[in-house]
Amino acid sequence: MNTPRTLEELKRRLHLAQASGSEIKIGQRALAALSQLMDQPEEVAVASISSLAERTGVNASTLSRLVRKLGFAHFAEFQLLFRKQMARRDRTRFYSDLAGQFLSDQPQQEAEPARSPQLVMGQLAQEESQNIAQMLQHLDAQVVEQTVALLIRAPRVRVYGLRQAHAMANYLTYALGMLRDDVSLLGHPHHGIAHGLTEMEAEDVLVVIGAAPYTRATIAAARMAANHQVQVIALTDSHGSPLAAEANYTFIAPTSGSWYSNSMAAFLVLIEGWMALVASQLGRSALLRLKRHEALIDELNHEL
Repeated sequence: MNTPRTLEELKRRLHLAQASGSEIKIGQRALAALSQLMDQPEEVAVASISSLAERTGVNASTLSRLVRKLGFAHFAEFQLLFRKQMARRDRTRFYSDLAGQFLSDQPQQEAEPARSPQLVMGQLAQEESQNIAQMLQHLDAQVVEQTVALLIRAPRVRVYGLRQAHAMANYLTYALGMLRDDVSLLGHPHHGIAHGLTEMEAEDVLVVIGAAPYTRATIAAARMAANHQVQVIALTDSHGSPLAAEANYTFIAPTSGSWYSNSMAAFLVLIEGWMALVASQLGRSALLRLKRHEALIDELNHEL
């Protein structure tokens, strides 16, 4: 079954499922939940699967099974349709709509009492745990092994991501650079990505990191690298991501949650997992590099 690419296609899939004799077998409660979701696309775009399940009166596992029957690999891919719709409608409201989940439209004196720090932190932690669990559930062991091998043997590794993804790109660059040579962020800030890509050849690797709403520059970097036979690894939020379309290897890390931007915990866990495997396979050479790194830190501390 092909994955719906737009909300209109999803609506047609819903109508087919509701028709008698449909090949798509979905229970009445799940269909009712889906109908509710289709009526509130703004909330679906920004809310977590657990909160949406609560609002529609079903379990999160029911929503997970539902979206798979509709042709999606997982809930994050389903949710991406709604995020794209929201981005097309108003590209500037992604963050404020997310933040709106924690705010009240009522006057201050009529607002509900503020939730306790423990409740807010617990909700976010639960959502991040769900994102990590979904990421692990969809990992392909063979793809992980091939990616780790590329990160070890490629002559050069460059990493690129903007906005929040820049923090993840910087973290991966630092961690991998502790284990092997010639790892850096793609391009000097004042030179641009085209200049950085001219340094790369077919056996090199570019890791691109990003989630909806995607940046044009990250998509362009992935496309340009792929066009010049550079190996592209994408760390993104859905197989429907434009970064996945350009990649040799794609890793999906869900980003849904209640805070005012994309939740990045699953990205971080995936990066740390890569690095643990890289260090394990490099063995003694990784250990020697880490010891040299420690020695340089000690030397710097002595000088201070």
